Amino acid sequence: MTAVRVRELFGSTIGVPVVTLLWGSSWLIGDLVVDQRWILVPLWGVLAVVWTAARSPGRGSAAAARVLRIWRAIDPLLAALLVQAVLFRMPATLVIPALIFASLAATFWLLERASGPVLVAFASVFLLFGVVVPRAFEAMILARVSATYALDVDHRLRPDGSEINTDSARFRGEATDLSDEEFVVIFLGDSFTFGFSLAYDDSYPYRFEAIAAEHGCEPRVRAVNMGWTSSSPLLALRLLRQVGYRYRPDLIVYGLDMTDFHDDLRYEWRLREQREYDFDSVAVAERWIAAELPIASRALPAFRAVTSQLRGVDRSAAVELLAGLKVPGPEERFFVTGRSLDETRPAIELGVMKNLAGIERHGREVLGAPFALVVYPRAYQYSDRESARNWEKGYEPLGRYVREPFRYFAEVADTLAYPVIDILPAFESSDRFPLYFGNDPHWTEQGADVAARAIFEGLLARGLLPCRG
Repeated sequence: MTAVRVRELFGSTIGVPVVTLLWGSSWLIGDLVVDQRWILVPLWGVLAVVWTAARSPGRGSAAAARVLRIWRAIDPLLAALLVQAVLFRMPATLVIPALIFASLAATFWLLERASGPVLVAFASVFLLFGVVVPRAFEAMILARVSATYALDVDHRLRPDGSEINTDSARFRGEATDLSDEEFVVIFLGDSFTFGFSLAYDDSYPYRFEAIAAEHGCEPRVRAVNMGWTSSSPLLALRLLRQVGYRYRPDLIVYGLDMTDFHDDLRYEWRLREQREYDFDSVAVAERWIAAELPIASRALPAFRAVTSQLRGVDRSAAVELLAGLKVPGPEERFFVTGRSLDETRPAIELGVMKNLAGIERHGREVLGAPFALVVYPRAYQYSDRESARNWEKGYEPLGRYVREPFRYFAEVADTLAYPVIDILPAFESSDRFPLYFGNDPHWTEQGADVAARAIFEGLLARGLLPCRG
């Protein structure tokens, strides 16, 4: 009886009600990709007119009834088309949208014609693979991540008794192991500074330490690697304020990544809203597949084409932060290299530049150590050959605005209280290849070495190291 009433109410259509439910749920799960109001209003209007005409005596009732029969026949395709338009962006290839469309159409066709047991079986399979398995997978990824990182906004590394010390630094030892006679350099930054996928000695801070030893620097230069994955100037400043004094640094260096501009704004918003760090389980899975299953990683582009659309369903495109500034969503981590400097300058200065100034001020006033900023390139900013199969997305190799951040620092360098070392030229002029992993956006051993040498030369030229030229 209920099914009969539902069909009578909806005029034998499921497409419009499904989209209406999606629109309503958008209030709970965040902004969807497309504003559905322009789709829903005319569809409900047409449906109401036709349904009313088919049930009213008059010359048009027979024609309206025929329209309803046709509507019922094409309704699965209509429903699939509407859901596709509401939920999904179209990827570059046409194969993925076609498969999604066909799956949706088949699903709605089945729902329209299936018997009770078939519908129960269908619902059970949907719950299993659409809800239970993804939730279990996410819980597994989160458990894996929590063994290495704290689950708060700072998401610092947990001590492991080997390479990660009690201050979450990638440093074999503690602050008390450093002597007053040594020249201590604290390196701050994200996964590039940490040395993602690299051995301890191959990360660029310890390559820097080895290069300083080759130059016979006196006193001895010691590096302390305080970088960690997805860190940013804001989080680095928080760590420096808490533990920096223990290391009695003589110099502080921050390595600025192109994701820092986005991350600083998002972290400030999360701290203000008292939210935890948002681990992207899909990205973690992609990294794991790329690292552990290189053969399976060949399927990542197709997998990513679907997951990138699904992520847009339950994540808002932007969050308001600071003076009405719109913070780009997760899919725009590289917004500073995808937009003009005129458009991104407010976001740069309200986030990264404010926190870099905080690091410089804390180093000077509290730790008595000078500060230097290193700006390094991503592969896509100077090459379309490097890291061509990596899992990351959100940028266009050699795109129109890819060098805007370097242009920004060239413009403001003379006004800053700290030196800016641009190592893009070192990567452009290097004849070593590859400098980045093919299936991962981070530096290889060669890339970390190129960075370490360029940074050493830049600091040496500015008289910030106890070494002879």
